[in-house]
Parts: sequence; structure tokens; C-alpha cells
Amino acid sequence: MKTVATISTPIGRGAIAIVRMSGDDALKIAASMFSCKKLTSFSSAEPNYMYYGQVDAGKVKDNVLAVYFKAPRSYTGEDVVEFQCHGGVRLVEEILKTCIKYGAEIADKGEFTKRAFLNGKIALSDAEGIIDMINSESIASLNASYRLSTGMIADKIKSLQDILLDCISQLEASLDYPEEMEEEAKRDGKNIVESLIAQLQKLSDTSKVGGYIRQGINVAIIGQANVGKSSLLNAFAGKDRAIVTDIAGTTRDSLEEYVEVDGIMLKMIDTAGIRETGDIVESMGVERSIQAAKGSDIILFVTEAGRQLNDYENDLISQFDSDKIMLVINKCDINDDGREGIKISAKDNKGIDELKRRIVDSFVNTGVDTNGDIITNSRHAQAVSKALESLKNAKCNYSSLPTECILIDLREAYFSLGAITGNTASEDIIDSIFSKFCLGK
Repeated sequence: MKTVATISTPIGRGAIAIVRMSGDDALKIAASMFSCKKLTSFSSAEPNYMYYGQVDAGKVKDNVLAVYFKAPRSYTGEDVVEFQCHGGVRLVEEILKTCIKYGAEIADKGEFTKRAFLNGKIALSDAEGIIDMINSESIASLNASYRLSTGMIADKIKSLQDILLDCISQLEASLDYPEEMEEEAKRDGKNIVESLIAQLQKLSDTSKVGGYIRQGINVAIIGQANVGKSSLLNAFAGKDRAIVTDIAGTTRDSLEEYVEVDGIMLKMIDTAGIRETGDIVESMGVERSIQAAKGSDIILFVTEAGRQLNDYENDLISQFDSDKIMLVINKCDINDDGREGIKISAKDNKGIDELKRRIVDSFVNTGVDTNGDIITNSRHAQAVSKALESLKNAKCNYSSLPTECILIDLREAYFSLGAITGNTASEDIIDSIFSKFCLGK
């Protein structure tokens, strides 16, 4: 396979930068431009050993560290060489140009990881875990992405595929000997299918929680003007993110702030105070507030202590899904009317920690073991759902349809699961996944 090279660290000034090559000629190209006192030629470099020496990039030279990873014990499964040089845009560009001069080609986005997949080093789901780790913004997401990248989900899916493949093989064999094998194969196969349905259903049930772990929870703060919405946002953020005044209509557009709670990212959306107004700009803010609430995962409906909800607030609440609303009673440091709801004082930061926990628990504390097998990727969730549907169809048809028809559903289930690991994924899906990677990964 052709040798590719690129810069694997962000472009810009920094302490170090890494230029990476992978392919059959990686060591040969490296030996053409790197020299050190310990070796007569880098072509005789010991694998996995860091060498300090000089890289000659024609116009410039630099003292660098070079390491050689020998195939197949490398990230890509091919010969890999990395140069760790001083950071700087022009310097690393010259080193990369020299790699190209001696025979390498510029790598595409995600090409190193794609080669790892094509060479059997990782499953397709492992690769998706890697890109998720790069993009993770919370501890929970990082941990879930790490488990995905290290093959935990792939191993689970592969084991289910192996069981399913054995079932398919037994049923196909029974077609040649229907009188001797078919009845027993169908009976055993039905038990296997029922077991697979139970395991996949358990896995599928984790996908909703997994989505919140991966993407976070969208929280809209809604209420009338001057009930303390902006103060609540500031209390969550631990800083003065929003302007707080006694003047109604101070917030005229949505403000966003990200807050991490128990490893889960909350996207807090402070909205304009909702009220009847003749101000065109404020009216636009009110409409945006309503739309933000409707598109959120949960709504913190903020009201004041010391009074009941008024007709306007009740009418406003009726516009939203009641299951999404969490009533927050603010200014409890001034009044406490005994109403049911989460009582806080945004000004004094009282009740804020409890409110944070209530938000997270309402989405994540559902009995799902977040340290076990959990689906965090929407593509994987869809594949599991399709496999489940096919297996349930097979179960329903076991008594009424011939073996050939049952096999169609079982093969479709096998194909759906293979889309997760990559052994049945189409080229378009594979290309789409790796196009999301950055250069050098």
C-alpha cells in the first residue's frame, strides 16, 4: 500500500509537532532524511525505540526525536515512522514536504485510523469511539468513548454475531436433511433467537441514556420577566454569564452556557422573559424562548416564591410537554409558600446543587450501568434496532413459515449487527465515518 504522510498535531506554534508516515516505504523515506549518532542508517532502527538526531529538510534542519513502529505491531498495522520536531508552522511544513519529496503522499482525513480498520487492527465501532474521544466535552462522554474505542461494544456484538451465525449454519444444514435435522434445528434456533432478542433489547435500552452521555442534556430556562432566570444561569455557571437587573426585558436573546454535573454536560439556555410586549426586538426574543423550550430535553420553568402561578404562566406551561417541565421556585430566601417544586435562591446559591442532581438523575439514573455495555452512538442504536426487528420477525414466523423464510430474517439481523463492527458495512458508511476524522489521525 502507498506510503502516506501528514502533520498529526494542530497547526500553529507550540512546543512540539509530530509528522507521521505509514506504509511500505515509511522506514526507507525516514532514513533518507533522518540521521543520528547511534545508527549508521535509520533503516536499521530498532522498533519502538526513540532516537534523537537530525532531520534534513533541505532548506532547514532540526534536532528531532524519531520512532519506528514495525508492521503489524503499529497503530495502522503497517510500518509507521513519527518525527517529533519543534513546533512551528513553517518547520513542520518543510519536513512534510521532504517526506513527499522522497515518495510519500499526503494522507486523507482519518486515513491512519482507516488503515488500522482495513488491516484488522480495530473494528469500525472502535474507530467511532476514537473520534468520539477527540470530540468529547464531558468526563462521562470520555469514559464511554474510551470503552467504545477499546472494543468493548465490538466484542459484545461479535459474540452475538457468532451465536447467530452458528444458528444460521445449523438451519441451512437442516435444509439438506429435513427429516433428520430440521425439527431439532428449528427448536434450538428458536431458543437461540429468544436469547439474542433479550440481550439486544437490554443493549438497546441503554441507547437513550447513552445519547445523553455522549451529547449532553439541553436545559431551557423559561419563565416570565424578572423571576430570576438569568440569576439561575449565573448560579449554574459559577460566574456572571448573564446581565441581571430589576428592569424587565433585560435578556432579549438566548444565552448558552455549558456546565458539567457528575460527568454529564448540561447545555443551559437562558431565554428572554416571556411576557406581552410591543417591543419588536423583545417579541422576537420571546418567540425564540418558546422555540428553545420546545426543542430542549428539559424545561426549568422558573417562578417566584410567595405567590401561585398566574393565568399567564399556566397558559405558557400548557404549550409544552408536561413530562419535560421541572417547576423551579426561586427567591425562597424571601418567601416560602409551601408549594411543591424545587425551591432555590439563585441569588444566595441555595438549592442549586440539588437542582443540578435532579436534572441529571431524571435522564441518567435509570438503572443503566454506565460502566458496562452501553450504546452511545446513534448509528449503532439504529443497527441494533433493525437487528431486533428482524429477530422478532423470525421468532413470530418460526411456527408458521418454512425455514427458508426464517433464514431471511436471521441473515438480515446478522447484516445489521455487522454494520456496527464493520464486517458487513458498506463502503459509503465506512468513508462517511472516516471523513469525520481530522488530518493525521
